Parts: sequence; C-alpha cells; structure tokens
Amino acid sequence: MLKSFSVKNFKQFKSLTMDFSDVRDYGFSKDCLTKHKHPLIKTAIVYGPNASGKSNLGFAIFDIVYHLVDRVLQHDAYDYYLNADHPTEAAEFSYTFVFGRNLIEYSYTKQNPTKLLSEKLLINGKHIFSWDWNSGEPVPDLSGLKNCNLNSLNFVYWNYRIPLLRYIANNSVLDEKSPIRQLMDFVGSMLWFRRVDKSNNFMGLQSNVEKIDDFIIQKNLTEEFERFLNENQVNEKIEVRKTPDGRGNLYFKHQRPIPFFETASSGTLALAVYFYWLHYVEKASFLFMDEFDAFYHFEIARDIVEQAKKFKCQTVLTTHNTGLLNHNLVRPDVCFIMDKGVLKSFANMTNRELRQGNNLEKLFISGEFNG
Repeated sequence: MLKSFSVKNFKQFKSLTMDFSDVRDYGFSKDCLTKHKHPLIKTAIVYGPNASGKSNLGFAIFDIVYHLVDRVLQHDAYDYYLNADHPTEAAEFSYTFVFGRNLIEYSYTKQNPTKLLSEKLLINGKHIFSWDWNSGEPVPDLSGLKNCNLNSLNFVYWNYRIPLLRYIANNSVLDEKSPIRQLMDFVGSMLWFRRVDKSNNFMGLQSNVEKIDDFIIQKNLTEEFERFLNENQVNEKIEVRKTPDGRGNLYFKHQRPIPFFETASSGTLALAVYFYWLHYVEKASFLFMDEFDAFYHFEIARDIVEQAKKFKCQTVLTTHNTGLLNHNLVRPDVCFIMDKGVLKSFANMTNRELRQGNNLEKLFISGEFNG
C-alpha cells in the first residue's frame, strides 16, 4: 500500500505531502483504516475550494503510472507540467510503499511527463540503484542490485529515456514476493476516474478504453444494471435494442424507447460510470475518484463512501459535500483540506481535542480547520 507521497514543483504544488501513515488514536470509524499493527489510511476524503488543487493531487499521484506502466492515460492532464513560478526547476516525486515487511522508497525527478532527470530506489533502507543526469553523464549506481539478486542483469541496452525501474522489471524474472514486482503490480493496478460530460474519464488499471454500454451488454449485465439504478433512485427499466447497423444499445424502456446515453441525466450517467468501475474495483490497488459525488443526491454519496470503506484498495475521494463529515462515517485524520496547493488533515489543522460527539461538519463550516 501507499504509505506516503510527496511532490515538488508540479503544477501548482511548490511542495506537498500526503502521509497515509499519519493516523491518530480515535476510537471511531476505524473502518477508514487498514487493519495492521501500524495502520494506514485506507479511505480518505479531500475537500477544498475550486482550483485549490484537488484534481491535480490525483494527477500528481498518478504520474508514476504515466512513468512506469502501459495503461490508459489522460495526456492533457499533464500539459503545463512544471510549477509556473519555477519553470526551470524539475518536478520531484517521492513514493513510499509498504508490502508486508518490505518498505520501498522510490523517487525521481522530471523535466516533463516523459523526460527523466534522476531516479532512486531503496528497499528496506538499502540502496538498490540511483542515477542523476544533473551529475553529468547518467551512469547509474547499480551496486545495490545484488540485494535483489539482480546483479547479473544486462544494462547494455538501457538508456536514461527509459525508467531504470521499468527496465529492470521488464528484463528480469521476478517471483511473486519480489519487492520490485510488488511495486510494479501495485502501480499497474492503480485507477483514477471521474465523469466528464458523457465520457468515462480514467487513468490506469486498463490498457484500452472500453465503452460502458458494450461492457454491460456483452457481459449480460442489463438486468443487474437496471436493479442498480433502481436501488439508487432511478426508477426506470432498461432494455437492449439493435440499431440499424446491428449494434446493441441500451435504452430506457417505454412505449417509445429512449436511448440511454443520449438522454440520461448527469446523475444517472455518473451512476453508469460508477457501476462500470464497481466490476473492476477488486483488481485495483489504489483508487482515486475525483469529484465523485458532483452529480449525486447526498444519500447516494454517503452510500458510496460506505462502499469505498469496504473496498480492498486504498481510496481517495474528492468532494465539496460537507454532509459526509459525520463521525459515524469518517474521522478527522482521514479528512483533508486542500487550499492554495497545501494539503493537511483536519486533525493537523486544529488544536482542539476532537471527540466522537463533536459535529465535524459544523466545525468545518465555522472555520475550525482553517489553520
């Protein structure tokens, strides 16, 4: 799992850290945490004004997906990559992962989404490799590869345009317990999504784009999809009808059938996107749902948070919905405020001793967490 993430000089972030290990001893809503001896935040909610950086937080975390694996990406999200006030300085990314007893620290710097300037990997505090273009010719220090039984790997065909970690992973036979394989599997299974207009906007997990209606029809999920909509306050019947070109499409079932994706409301389309990803979330290692409830009734938003807490993967949700700030649902150390490119948990934004009986929503609205 992701223990912590730091970034510098990326978009509006001069310096930002999201520490999933900064957990307090609250006795409530423990299902927002992992069940480890040293728990991590498993379900986090990020608040913040418009243009505060909530979406860019997701893009920053998912830079490693852009960087290491072949997955669907949102290339436009990585335009204007460097901080505009420091356009000549590199962007710095640092990830700390925990897999069982293995602590993996991976960091790198970039000039743009595809141009690496340096890279470093530590496993359990031991140096595995590093290289830095700024030090002159990028000759990698591979002295620590022996710690992973990789010292016989051929690096004749490696060049600095290819992430060294990716080169090692793709040219080595790694068993399932290999920390490098665990890291690459985690990154390859990260998922970011949001609904924009009528499209399924996502990054990670998959290597190609699949149409939601094709997925539902081909998997014979039409009845399940209809039940899902009914359970979420959309009282419609759904059917599959053939178009003149022979392709199946989803329709609202009426005397005159109505095409689903051409006429559904924003909230119903958002539910369709969520339904689609519910069928893949078991494969995800890390989930980022941006503006997850922008089109939902408050009851549906609450239900989704409850579901997210049951997912096996770590989940980050961004929202403006203060109605979710209930100690029966969340806790101060998993709720974050993003403002002017700075991210802090509620627990770190007040000197007040927060108890289960406190009304978290009223405290937030009254400015208790304005720092």
